[in-house]
Amino acid sequence: MTSKIRLLRFGLLVAALLLLAALAAPAGYKARPWNPRPIESYPARLVSEGVTIAVDPLFTDALAAQVFDKPDIVARGIMPLAIIIFNSNDFPIDVEGKSIELLQQEDRIHSVDPLFAVQCIYASKPASKVPIRSPIPLPKITIMKSHAEACGDFKEKSFTLLKRVEPHGTAGGFLFIQVHNAASLRKTLSESKVYIPNIYRGDNGKGLLYFEIELKPAIDAAPQK
Repeated sequence: MTSKIRLLRFGLLVAALLLLAALAAPAGYKARPWNPRPIESYPARLVSEGVTIAVDPLFTDALAAQVFDKPDIVARGIMPLAIIIFNSNDFPIDVEGKSIELLQQEDRIHSVDPLFAVQCIYASKPASKVPIRSPIPLPKITIMKSHAEACGDFKEKSFTLLKRVEPHGTAGGFLFIQVHNAASLRKTLSESKVYIPNIYRGDNGKGLLYFEIELKPAIDAAPQK
């Protein structure tokens, strides 16, 4: 066997091994597109003063994976909660995201920072529990460079501190709720509400009525598995 043939076979073997390694390696996180559906398609919604707000809890891994490229987000302790707002008024409105709470019996649960949510879903052990009644102080956040795509996606889709909704426009995003018992989440959420207290007219700053939306319609409409 000539040296050229040996080199050719060796090169083919190396190429084959590299291809197998690439196929075996876990795929990196890929951002998935998300846009709010028509507001009337959300079962859990409320209308007041020309504003309609819908809430959509992605409370199973299958539901969350339709929006975020990770198959076990809820099992790892994070539930994405979509907030969608339609403004039928002739003036803009502003909604303060950090003040939104999930009401579970006597508990008032705040969302966690998007980067902390990413840390939770990639951590080898459960992340520290965030205090229920206050979003401050935030726990220490440690993110690896390999998770940069996930960080960008979670931040891009998050409900910002102050979300503006233009006249006759729709806007939305996700809050990230830390959960510690995914198995009982359906039952717990069916008895819970989302409280949205700080809603303002964008033209003069006047406050509008708060929203308190029951999650049961959304839970009942979701697939059982």
